[in-house]
Amino acid sequence: MKLLTNLLVAIAATGAMGSAQAQTPGSIFDLGMLTPTATVATDTSLVSTGSFLDRFNFTLDATHHMVTGTTDSTNLGSLQLGLYDSKGTLVSSGLSFHTDLTPGASYYAQISGNVITSPGKLTFSVAANPEPAEWMLLMCGLVVAGFIARRKIGLVAG
Repeated sequence: MKLLTNLLVAIAATGAMGSAQAQTPGSIFDLGMLTPTATVATDTSLVSTGSFLDRFNFTLDATHHMVTGTTDSTNLGSLQLGLYDSKGTLVSSGLSFHTDLTPGASYYAQISGNVITSPGKLTFSVAANPEPAEWMLLMCGLVVAGFIARRKIGLVAG
């Protein structure tokens, strides 16, 4: 009986140590609908050393499909970023991304890492890229440059 009790205590202690080393769920941020203006969220609640896992939820509107995201950190190590669709499928990974996504859909970014020294600080920035507007602006600029060049050629020739 004493052997069984010692065995159960050893198993419970091992389980407690394993759960203490597991990633602790961090903060969940709802960034809402993305726009071309960067949406920034900062987690300053990383005050104890150990691992963390933060989640950043966002939705794309119907007109934007290119998304750019970056991370910045202080006193953190082993950072990993994963971009997932609403079904949990990994879309992109790395500390930053610039990827083509489905307009009108929901996505989330999970960032994990270790707090090396307290306090740790994590900043996640994401924006929808206005690709169609950039192309229209470029085309308008080329048309204006063409008119200016044609006028200058007409002045020199005439």
